[in-house]
Amino acid sequence: MALPTKLLLEIVTPDKSLAREDVDEVQLPGSEGYFGVLPGHTPLLATLQVGEMWYRIGSERHYLAL
Repeated sequence: MALPTKLLLEIVTPDKSLAREDVDEVQLPGSEGYFGVLPGHTPLLATLQVGEMWYRIGSERHYLAL
């Protein structure tokens, strides 16, 4: 079975959905440091910290503050 080539990133708040994108990579500020997620990664639930996250679509990075 082939691994997926994209990862669905959904960013939501209690009030609304902020983003829903098919992405190539994500980096997030976790409670124990930054971590990255690639397509095909095992599903996970993580505690996040205040910080900067980014996601990549092709060669373009998009940044968000958490």
